[in-house]
Amino acid sequence: MLKNVLIGIGGTGSRVIESVIHLCAAGLGPDKLHIFMIDPDQGNGNLTRTHTLIKNYIDLRNKFQRRGNNKSFRTEIIIPPGDKQFVWNIFEESNYTLAKYINYDNIVKTKPEIADLANVLFTEKELNTSLNKGFRGHPSIGAVVMADPPMEEYPFKMLWEGIESFGANELRVFLVGSIFGGTGAAGFPTLGSRQLIKFNESMQASLGGEQSRVLLGGALVLPYFSFSVDSVSSAGEPMFVTTGDFPIATKAALQYYNDKQLGFDQYYFIGDSLAQKVGDFSTGSSTQQNKPHYIEMVSALAGFDFFGQPAQLPNNNKKYFLASRETEKITWNVLPLTRDNTGLTEHKRKFKAAIADFTVFAYAYLTYGKKELNRTHKEVSIEPWYSENFGRDFKEDNHLYNPRHNQNSDLYNVADHFLNAFLYWIASIDDGETVFLIDSKKLASGAIAPNKKLELFDPETNIGNIGELVKGDSMHKTFNAFRIEGLQEAIIKDNITAGSKYLNIFYDAATRFNTSNLVNN
Repeated sequence: MLKNVLIGIGGTGSRVIESVIHLCAAGLGPDKLHIFMIDPDQGNGNLTRTHTLIKNYIDLRNKFQRRGNNKSFRTEIIIPPGDKQFVWNIFEESNYTLAKYINYDNIVKTKPEIADLANVLFTEKELNTSLNKGFRGHPSIGAVVMADPPMEEYPFKMLWEGIESFGANELRVFLVGSIFGGTGAAGFPTLGSRQLIKFNESMQASLGGEQSRVLLGGALVLPYFSFSVDSVSSAGEPMFVTTGDFPIATKAALQYYNDKQLGFDQYYFIGDSLAQKVGDFSTGSSTQQNKPHYIEMVSALAGFDFFGQPAQLPNNNKKYFLASRETEKITWNVLPLTRDNTGLTEHKRKFKAAIADFTVFAYAYLTYGKKELNRTHKEVSIEPWYSENFGRDFKEDNHLYNPRHNQNSDLYNVADHFLNAFLYWIASIDDGETVFLIDSKKLASGAIAPNKKLELFDPETNIGNIGELVKGDSMHKTFNAFRIEGLQEAIIKDNITAGSKYLNIFYDAATRFNTSNLVNN
């Protein structure tokens, strides 16, 4: 019996979980995955985007009846139930400071020697700056306030549910956060300490000696992006971090991890030296919305590698796995997918096929698929693929046989939101210079920006785009081939709602088209 738990810490952690959700939608990831996040910045734009995405994923997975070869949304994402807390925000009040947390004013009067120690360890700015937007690149502050998390309350309660039924290493916990910021850099080693998760006796994690029910892993994300800081946006901010601070912070943290005895069984160190720009300067809150980056996807894949290990005790002998690339180009073949060298080729094939199929599915449905839904049944019945699937048993007033029935609207609305978010995510990863996965210029026109819906090309007008969405070798087939070799061959005979049937047709058509277009080789 295995249980997989993913904990995202800070802004980088939330963006990695964003990638996790999209990869799960494409059919990758474990069968079940429990997720929660940690961030004091409740209004952080990245956090809000990811939280909304998770709820959207769960809703769509529940509504969408998948059939045949449809591997999408295979992973059951589990979050705290109902209105239980999904994000540990650390502080219950606004404008919380370190001084308030340690009751500084009181200890000045009652224990001046402790106050003197606080003054040695922390500057006046560190003591008095509001922490509700995060720890602003000062992990020493975060380490203090995160040292005693409420393990018997949600979201941590979800981590420990059913703990007594697990054997050694059967509760697999994976932490992810940045090594160079504030919240992630503070939370990763704090939660990774031996007593908090790995050998937590009060929560029955320890089995005595060096045995534990918990297999603890984590992805430490090294510097991989940049952002510009101007005098206007940073004016009035008492404390913030810049990309110039990243190298020294990373060096000090790596030394710490080398020297400190923590509870981790496995580490993944992931970074990139290109320092691509992902957004403008922001100390936090709703204005902090960074574009997705391929390193976040790689970090998500590290989590899948961790959760996908065989159910066995870890070997105490240290092993090191190194993945790097020879040039600056990021292609389908250079992404690190697994430590299993014997299965690497098949992993690469499955990964590319999953992303390619889901991308073509989302694009074709959101353009041509929605356009056909806006036409009447009689008008679309001239299309062979539609007539074969809906012509024979069509009933106007029955949602099982009429894809335009009002009872199918909720499914379409949820699908629209999620698929648009997916295309924004995969298009953002394409920087046009070094990442060669999906070609955003064949997908949409105009700028790609957070909270801005992509202006997708019409595949009937730009007929060659759909066959060139996936970068790399292909037959460059057109939308005419998608209709003939994809849609006309996608016959769904399962007894499901017409709305789910309609979506399944487009997913099945995408897989058939990509196979004939030779992008899934």
